[in-house]
Amino acid sequence: MGIGENIKLRRQVLKITLRGLAEQIGVSHATVDKYERNKLVPDSASLIKLSKALQIPIASLLRPENQQIQLSRIAFRTRKMRKRDEMQINAETKEWLERYLQIEDLAGRPRVFEMPAGFPRTIMSFEDAEEAARDLRAAWDLGTDPIENLTSVLEDKGIKIGIISGITQFDALFTEYAGHRVIVVKENLPRARQRFSLAHELGHCLLNVEGDLKEEKAMHRFAGAFLVPREKVIFELEETRHKISVKELLILKEKYGLSMGAWLYRAMDLGIITSEDYLGIRKFFISKGWNREEPGDTIAKGEKPTQMETMVLRAHAEGIISTSKAAELLNQSLSTFCSIDGESDIECSAVLCT
Repeated sequence: MGIGENIKLRRQVLKITLRGLAEQIGVSHATVDKYERNKLVPDSASLIKLSKALQIPIASLLRPENQQIQLSRIAFRTRKMRKRDEMQINAETKEWLERYLQIEDLAGRPRVFEMPAGFPRTIMSFEDAEEAARDLRAAWDLGTDPIENLTSVLEDKGIKIGIISGITQFDALFTEYAGHRVIVVKENLPRARQRFSLAHELGHCLLNVEGDLKEEKAMHRFAGAFLVPREKVIFELEETRHKISVKELLILKEKYGLSMGAWLYRAMDLGIITSEDYLGIRKFFISKGWNREEPGDTIAKGEKPTQMETMVLRAHAEGIISTSKAAELLNQSLSTFCSIDGESDIECSAVLCT
């Protein structure tokens, strides 16, 4: 993308109107329109104002499109989405991935995902998806206990995890580029929803669906089974239940990082409750609005990817990259990059060891 496309994309992500941006930087909306159509290049003063208004380093605004990054098929976990939003997500993903690959190259610490033994594999039934989740836990030596931080597990395995904002009809996606496995999730998802989305997209990374099996439902089954194995569901709920307490579901949600709704669906999948019981409880959830936001969602925030930021901070501390380059790679202003607990302190931006 040229500077015009970069300005337009950031403006749309932040949901700023053309006139709103023009007012913030002190020019006419026609001038901003010319910027976005690459009919006019902002001068230095306007670039500084644009950087502040769009919350992005000047170097990021000036970064040209990396024509080499062409993402493979993208698997979305989403509701119906406009084509414009899909294009925006694609552009945001490419821009973030470009920065990620750049710091890997500069730091000399590339991480490549190694396909676990027995994968990728083809599945043709929900039971195949259940078995695949069990085998993956075994291959990664995860046991059957709750996974404390799924994002860290996936990053340690070489999967690149990114977070983007601005699209409402979107939870997560899986894609590939030059052997890199990539999962991107929406910013500010509740913890349980984020973890399920990550596990769902992991399914797209590892599984191929054949036959009459619905792919998205198969990924749901894999995600639930990966987050809470069959034996743990039975251990927590027993083999047959007729009624389940809401507070019981809340405790299990916190313990395993799986939503109350997903716990109920998991119980139905494994025959612990009947489909009629599930539908009855589901209607109750809908009446409470819990199909949109469950109790505890506003408290339990999602996990934060750390691998890319850690590489940038390490390279900066070792003098491999400058402070301005570090800020650019993290899409931060210099003051934000140099801040500690919200207060600017450039001397603390790198720790010196003697």
